[in-house]
Amino acid sequence: MKDIFQKCFDFQDANLVRMSGLYPYFQPLGGSEGPTVRLGNSDVIMLGSNNYLGLTHHPKVIAAAHEAIDRYGSGCTGSRFLNGNLEVHDELERELAAFFGREDALVYAAGFLANTGSISCLGDDPDTVIFSDAENHASIIEGTRMIKAELRIFENAEDLAKQLAEQDRWEHAMVVTEGIFSMTGRVLDLRPFIELKRRYGFRLYFDDAHGIGVLGNRGRGTADEQGFLDEVDILFGTFSKSLASQGGFVAGERTVIDYLRHKARSEMFTAGLSPASAAAALAALRVMQEEDALFDRLRDNAAYFKRELEKAGYCTLDSRTPILPIFVGSESLSFRMVNELFQEGIFTTPVVYPAVPYGQALIRTSVTPAHTREHLDLALDALRRLRDRYPLPEVDMADLPRAEEMDWTWFFPQQEDEARRA
Repeated sequence: MKDIFQKCFDFQDANLVRMSGLYPYFQPLGGSEGPTVRLGNSDVIMLGSNNYLGLTHHPKVIAAAHEAIDRYGSGCTGSRFLNGNLEVHDELERELAAFFGREDALVYAAGFLANTGSISCLGDDPDTVIFSDAENHASIIEGTRMIKAELRIFENAEDLAKQLAEQDRWEHAMVVTEGIFSMTGRVLDLRPFIELKRRYGFRLYFDDAHGIGVLGNRGRGTADEQGFLDEVDILFGTFSKSLASQGGFVAGERTVIDYLRHKARSEMFTAGLSPASAAAALAALRVMQEEDALFDRLRDNAAYFKRELEKAGYCTLDSRTPILPIFVGSESLSFRMVNELFQEGIFTTPVVYPAVPYGQALIRTSVTPAHTREHLDLALDALRRLRDRYPLPEVDMADLPRAEEMDWTWFFPQQEDEARRA
């Protein structure tokens, strides 16, 4: 009988990258000053985070976290269902619901738990159908793996329309998609989905983790920017991006949220979100509503960085968000360029298969309002030097297919060669 640990002993992918000297993961950060972090003995400019509004070091956010620890202690010591529900949890849920124009909201201890728990709970009936976007985040994929409902994957709005056309109404169906896709910064055009929803009657579950704080009125997200926030049935978001904390939430009709509160296993059987995290997210939500200048600086920085990247000859995949991917193509070259950026004091991250198809590797950069023009110019100077050093392929956007799946796997150099030969 095979040892269950054999797959662990056989796993050499990470070691092969370590041996090359280009391993970019699990970098131990020694500290942070917002747009800069301590890496080894050096301060480097952080261009690889999801801290889209730069609020992790905002004085009101830090003060709120300290006050919550003083009041509640360091943790909840139990699930919210039993003994771990705090006043700050309820306050955060009320303000989230009000901000997004929903009747109620439910806060989970992690964004991953919010997606897996909510989707698996809503999809527990075998007489229902869930349609899931092929590019959805791994947390959504995990949630759909636990459902009893029929699961259908769609590639785009046109593919979804073809599948929906099989019958006149889909009252027992839910469509799950995202607002901004995290690796490329691609913004979903919601209009065709809303038109299909009005025609076929399905429910819409909308993951806007990367849109909240970035798009819409005062950061209300992708659906708000496009005028469809009221037509989203379940809005999902996280605190680990614009809201400068950790955790996640869903917002919607009170009856639906109350059902999830009593039935979603990842909520019922997980200790409540830590007091400091809940208070920090609540403070960040309030800062979003108070400081208009945040959004002005974010737009200015993103526009400047994108313009200068493209002038230097980089393709940014037409992103119009603070996520600005740099198309590299070769997986191994993306690792080499990221490593050289580390050495020049710039922290970025490589994006390789299967987050993108083989041969379409990216370097993911993102900017925040906390970056100064000096930070961005230092990063641009380093990127210009790399552009002169390494020839990159010309890119025709029409020729770039969507990622086939979003589960993470390790870079394996031999696979890149095999993919090219194929």
